[in-house]
Amino acid sequence: MKMEELKYDVFKDGPLVKSVSITKISPCMAEKGRIKLAMQLDSSLEEVMPIFAGKFPPGKVNYIKHKKILTLNTHNRVITFFPSGMINMMNTKDPEEGIEVITEFMEKINQSYLESESGEDREDLSEKLSKIGPLNIYNCLPQTNCEECGTATCMAFAMQLLSGDNTLDQCKPLFESENKDKIKCLKELLGEELMKTLGG
Repeated sequence: MKMEELKYDVFKDGPLVKSVSITKISPCMAEKGRIKLAMQLDSSLEEVMPIFAGKFPPGKVNYIKHKKILTLNTHNRVITFFPSGMINMMNTKDPEEGIEVITEFMEKINQSYLESESGEDREDLSEKLSKIGPLNIYNCLPQTNCEECGTATCMAFAMQLLSGDNTLDQCKPLFESENKDKIKCLKELLGEELMKTLGG
């Protein structure tokens, strides 16, 4: 039996997305007692997808550029966004929790839309995201292993940075005057958008 869509009006004045509907609820095979949600936004994401993909730490993102499909590993679940505005969300407690989580992403989608409309030349982050690994980041860090950031080594910090578990501003030595070249290295590697995303 086909379920009736559950529609949620999230943003009254959202510039791109205002509402989301849950179109299907099924058991989550990976996690007993949890559900998988199929959702549909009220707008296409095709134009904003490249900007939206850049709003997350590279370690949490899998972006298929030619299909404009974005998969995020976040909030202890996998969420896939399609250009049509369709969303699949795994490992969810109930529909209400799913809407709570998706509201945060709808906000980022609307931000991405406003940025795309600003007419500013935006860099395509999809190429960058696929090429940034912990070693690239590590090479741009002070490499003092000072532990001030709460991790044992700069390599561990680089890995946590990519997964979104740390932010650049937690590396105190990075922002000391003798490490201006390291900041420059990170800016060249990450670009302005990712620097912001990673807390730089």
